Amino acid sequence: MLTCFQGLMLDPVYWTVLAVSLIAAAVALWTLKFQKFQAKVYYALTFVGMIWTLMMVGAEAATTPYQCQMRQAQLAWLGHGLVPVAWSFFIFDYVGPSNRARGRLSLLALIAIPLGAFGLAATNDWHHLVYTAETAIPPDGDQITFLHGPGYFLILAVLYCFVMATLVWLGRAFSRAKRAAWPLLTMLLAITLTPLAANAAYAFFGFTVLGLDPTSFMFTLGILAFSWLLVTNKTMDMPSVGQSTLFDTMSEPLILLDARRHIVRSNAAAKRSGLLSEPEFATDLIAGIEAQINDAGAPHIACNERLYEPRVHPIENPLAPAGPGIGWSVTFVDVTEQIATTTALEQALKEADEANRAKDEFISVVSHELRTPLTSLKGGLALALSGKLGEVKGPLRSSLDIAHRNGVRLSRLVDNILLVQKLEVQALSLEWLPVDLPALLKESIEENRMYAHERGVRLDIGELGQPAVVLGDAFAIRQVVDNLVSNAVKFSNVGATVEGTLTTNNGRVRISIIDKGRGIPEGMEERVFGRFGQLDDDGQKSTQGSGLGLHISRQLARQMAGDLFYESEVGVGSTFHVEFGLGAASNPTPEGDENTLQQTA
Repeated sequence: MLTCFQGLMLDPVYWTVLAVSLIAAAVALWTLKFQKFQAKVYYALTFVGMIWTLMMVGAEAATTPYQCQMRQAQLAWLGHGLVPVAWSFFIFDYVGPSNRARGRLSLLALIAIPLGAFGLAATNDWHHLVYTAETAIPPDGDQITFLHGPGYFLILAVLYCFVMATLVWLGRAFSRAKRAAWPLLTMLLAITLTPLAANAAYAFFGFTVLGLDPTSFMFTLGILAFSWLLVTNKTMDMPSVGQSTLFDTMSEPLILLDARRHIVRSNAAAKRSGLLSEPEFATDLIAGIEAQINDAGAPHIACNERLYEPRVHPIENPLAPAGPGIGWSVTFVDVTEQIATTTALEQALKEADEANRAKDEFISVVSHELRTPLTSLKGGLALALSGKLGEVKGPLRSSLDIAHRNGVRLSRLVDNILLVQKLEVQALSLEWLPVDLPALLKESIEENRMYAHERGVRLDIGELGQPAVVLGDAFAIRQVVDNLVSNAVKFSNVGATVEGTLTTNNGRVRISIIDKGRGIPEGMEERVFGRFGQLDDDGQKSTQGSGLGLHISRQLARQMAGDLFYESEVGVGSTFHVEFGLGAASNPTPEGDENTLQQTA
């Protein structure tokens, strides 16, 4: 068998076939490496079958012995069987849709049909079904004249089934594809039909090229032409198609300009927007954009009651990136809703600020207006209760006592409201003097003992540690501590103990007020320290207050470079800590506003 391939390189016909095969192989490798498309595997197998067939047909034409020509014709059936099957599966997946379930079927067909055709041809000497016994080299010729038997036409029938399925698939692709894809589909149809016609002419009418079956030559020319089309045509190139689709489906108007600032392409959104009909854009779009922006005094342009923000990006020259660009892309981002939302938000913030300022002014005016009559009211009630205006007894005294207590409470609420306002606008002036915290804690405990005794609660002084002096306003710190002590007493059960301690650590001094009350649930810090914040009192009316005490206390502590926080466990009790830096410094203020610092409830 090897002797049949000797001397082939001396034959010009074989040189021609070899050159065509090498070109086909080079085209296939280049296409497979640099092009991205569906069904690459089937495309590569088509090239393999085609090149194999060309080599065998060329070898058949370049040799003279009958046995050699017959063996090479039989070997060619491997390519004859592979090419139409691989091509059909390539078309199935290339024009889509791809079907993974077809994988095993295609693998079986790609193996079984070429091997079956080759096996039938290779055993022809036994059965003469592919080539009849009359097949021979005529006396006046050099090439075998093949006389085909029923086996030959059986193989053709099987292969023609795949070709017909390919044509049907291409017909369906024509019916659903866009017109832009028709040239590519026409080329695929021509590549499929031309070898089919050439093979039918050879099989049924004896048409040959140089005495050989023309099918492989015609298919080679067709698939080389398709490879060129695959390189140049972008119909199935995913990046190109994707960019085009993205360009046309963008919601923002997009325009491409060349180096002369002429519009070369615009997407559907740009055409719908009416921007292209703007008279300022007629000659120079970029200059028109700049003129409109300068006239409007804002980075956007108006068109058809819409506002657009133009974004101009130069397109560099790929051959000379450092040189002048080849054009511009202009994207018009619709900012109508964004600007409307921003404007509405600014207006709402302005109105809220004005409303808040009006509220503060109203509260301030009302509070100040209430202070004078409340002072007179408290003074008159206190004078009446003192007995200087005559003895007051029985139900009248009880009523006056209630009125006096409520007057004091109302006066305290007014003072607290005014104090909160001053703290929030940082208008409260505090003294900045040394304060002896252990002495201050002792005074607070002693002065609140009567209040605790009335509620059946015991007040104790715990650990005081070493002497601790901080810089701050003694009256404000005392107000914070008094408020923590009174709150601890309020929320303690009868017979319970409230303890005050003082500790120092790492340059910080901490006063802790410990109670054994019902405790505070987790996540309640904002309510505890919020303005007018009140925890549920479980029906204990006596614990009601204004809800400003802890809020004021924390603000006062922080204004003196300290902090106020708590630790608590439901059912066990709470510990409130107020902490300052030992000798903490800050910018002192000239005088304190002692009149606004009153004990909070």
